[in-house]
Amino acid sequence: MTPRRVLALILAAVACLAVAAGCGDDGGGEPGQQSARLILDWFPNTDHAGIYGAIDEGFFEDAGVTVAPEVPSDPSAALKRLAAGRAEFAISYEPEVLIARSEGVPVVAVAALVTRPLNAVIYRTDRISGPDDLEGKTVGAAGLPSDRPLLDAVVRDGGGDPAKVTVKNVGFNLAPALAAGKVDAVIGAFWNIELVELEREGEPVAALRLDEHGVPTYDELVVVTSDAVARDRPELVRAFLRGLQKGQDWAATDQAGAVEHLLKANQDLDEDTVKAQLRETAPVLSPSDAPTLTVDPARWATFAAWMEDNGLLTKPVDASAAVTDRFLPEER
Repeated sequence: MTPRRVLALILAAVACLAVAAGCGDDGGGEPGQQSARLILDWFPNTDHAGIYGAIDEGFFEDAGVTVAPEVPSDPSAALKRLAAGRAEFAISYEPEVLIARSEGVPVVAVAALVTRPLNAVIYRTDRISGPDDLEGKTVGAAGLPSDRPLLDAVVRDGGGDPAKVTVKNVGFNLAPALAAGKVDAVIGAFWNIELVELEREGEPVAALRLDEHGVPTYDELVVVTSDAVARDRPELVRAFLRGLQKGQDWAATDQAGAVEHLLKANQDLDEDTVKAQLRETAPVLSPSDAPTLTVDPARWATFAAWMEDNGLLTKPVDASAAVTDRFLPEER
């Protein structure tokens, strides 16, 4: 990671924490407005176009909620922080929510930011020829609990032995570590974000999309809240999702405006790269074949069963406790 990116992350995290410290139903915002802290899954990027659109275009405020986003210092700890009441919402991933729920962490997904996998094994084509060539290689990961099991599924699908693949925790440095040749591939990088960035930088890379290499489809990015907030503050959850739905639909159609807001949120982003990423991302932010933000509890149950069968869950999980669609906007 470049010094500039490190500084940007630190400043963003400090600023968001400072805002969040004053958050509460009685502090800040217009009279009658609720306040909510939102832990992001990563630093601000194209996947968050709907979130920042909803903030800057006033969709959250119109719905009755003031939202303060926070960059996580440790992405793997976000759901535990959420359960501990350190925030009202977090952006996470379906596999992480199911793993957390199986371990007794009281969190629940209430909407899907992206309803198909973006995660991929992105690899250097000058070192790896394809899915059957991962054995003996080093794969960088962000440190999430699902990184290794998902990678193992891809390796097995290619006919390889997962035990012969080394995983190295590189945190936020997925794309930089791959570009610098510190690892041969990465798991946890997205085909609509890091792959586009690396290709534009001229790196010799290709991607193995998880849902095309042994992993069933699932909701990549989901909105999560704690059981306590879902139980005690349902109107806050509904207000948040009303504003977010409008933000998602707006970002997919007004891409120029969405790019502008993202560049303001993260000055380390490159404008042309963000434009290219958003062209790839818009169809999954506001899909034409499904309601924006929709979640399907039945599909979650199917994926949970697959996770258990493939060793991604050490304990059984009740998928109906991990996800709910009861807070989604009625007009969707």
